[in-house]
Amino acid sequence: MVRLAAYDYHELGKLLRVKLEQDGRGWRVCAVDIGVSASDISRICNGQSVSAPKVIAVCDWLRLSFRAFYLPPPATPRPDSAGMFHGKSTETERSVNV
Repeated sequence: MVRLAAYDYHELGKLLRVKLEQDGRGWRVCAVDIGVSASDISRICNGQSVSAPKVIAVCDWLRLSFRAFYLPPPATPRPDSAGMFHGKSTETERSVNV
């Protein structure tokens, strides 16, 4: 099975949880500062997905790039031209009478 692009919500959640514990004000107060709901904070801390704008808001609050948690699909080797199919054209050749 081919692995698609993904996002590491588990790692983001770990870092968010640490920052929230260091902050000490509570999740609801921090959620307001971040611009997300307390439920969103809970979801992320539990490794669940949320929408892209919420991820960006959390990453901005953490002062991290949202791309730091992006998991690109693995690089696939490009087929060389010798292995590609180059079938014959279906067009017929026209004879030109001069």
